[in-house]
Amino acid sequence: MLTIAHNTFRSFSKTSPRRLVAVVGAFLFLLALTACQSQQATYTLGLLSAVDSQSLPAGMSALAGEQKNGYELARDSRGNSLGLTTKVESALSDEVQVVVRGLVEDPNRPVVALVGATTNAGTTRMAALANFFNVPMVAPSAIGDNLLPSSNLWTFRLAAPGSAHSAYLFDEVIPRQVLAAMTTGDEFAAPLRLGILYEQNTFGESTAVATAKSAMAQEVEIGYYGYFDPDAPDRTRLIQAFSAMQEARVHLLYVVASNPDSAQSIVRSFRDFFVPADAPLLLGQSGGFASRQFLESAEAEGVFILRQQIVPDRCPDGVETLAEAQAYAAIHLLNFAIEQSQDQLGAQEKPTMLDRREAVRDSLKASNLNLPCLGLTSFDNSGENKNLRFEFLYAASGAPRVVPFERLREALTPKLNQDPFQ
Repeated sequence: MLTIAHNTFRSFSKTSPRRLVAVVGAFLFLLALTACQSQQATYTLGLLSAVDSQSLPAGMSALAGEQKNGYELARDSRGNSLGLTTKVESALSDEVQVVVRGLVEDPNRPVVALVGATTNAGTTRMAALANFFNVPMVAPSAIGDNLLPSSNLWTFRLAAPGSAHSAYLFDEVIPRQVLAAMTTGDEFAAPLRLGILYEQNTFGESTAVATAKSAMAQEVEIGYYGYFDPDAPDRTRLIQAFSAMQEARVHLLYVVASNPDSAQSIVRSFRDFFVPADAPLLLGQSGGFASRQFLESAEAEGVFILRQQIVPDRCPDGVETLAEAQAYAAIHLLNFAIEQSQDQLGAQEKPTMLDRREAVRDSLKASNLNLPCLGLTSFDNSGENKNLRFEFLYAASGAPRVVPFERLREALTPKLNQDPFQ
């Protein structure tokens, strides 16, 4: 380009000053445009996604497909000002480490921030690596408790952890005062008996413990507490669990399942075992229950789904599920942080990649935004979202839709006052 400009300059050096000024102006414009493009190219985000993973269950890959849709819609809405480098999430933690290190240390296109992953395990590993390599990271969808390192400084989670879901349910929707008012007070009225069925891994167990604690704080009895294989629930074991719930007269079954396939399998076995009139209410906590795969299936009918709230008036067409909303919001959050970091680095002549990453991290830490699809968002000192809101989805038939939380109370009331001899 410099050679072309030099030759052009020589060819016009003997012409009028006005034409000479025009050539010089065009030359300076090209230089500025090249510098701008070079600056934009440095702001690349590294994504870890299970969408094409061969080592993770198909249900998780489907959930990752929803994330991908949200990421791409957000990227396109920003005029492609951000580059996205997507890598495949593996079930093996060592492979996650290799992939993240490659993104961070790429000599040609190192990432300024990380986004992901799809699974709780992948997100946990990724968050630890983000803190090790000093790279800002946004975790959009993983809801397992204890995902972030105890000394976390670099990772920020948009999603509500499992414990926050159960705390909302028992502290705000059915606290002890409300439960007392829901019973008739006659000889057949009973305290709420809760069944907890969770996926057998670190994240499912921590959520189940938190759910039991929240319930017992409201004088709710735990009628059943058990687990299932997170990838392939065993039908015989599920039937045994449902039999124990029936014997304990459980009124409400709270299920924790990350995999949409597992969520569907549990509901099918549940319906095969229980007579509808005698079945406990079934409540699925976000994760697999909030996926498109589950919501569009026949199993979704009659199931209450508790999920983080989607703010529909600030969501574009094409964003329908929670995973899509969280992914869309994550890209917008990082775009804002990058813009803020550019202002912060304005006085530095040649900021290093570490300077840029620290500036993005500082912007995320100080952010207080009304994000599209998720609403008001800010983070506490541990990197968790401080502004969590929840909603219920339910439909007796057809596709589930958002319903007021009073709908759960209405459905639960006759269960609490049911004559056991009828």
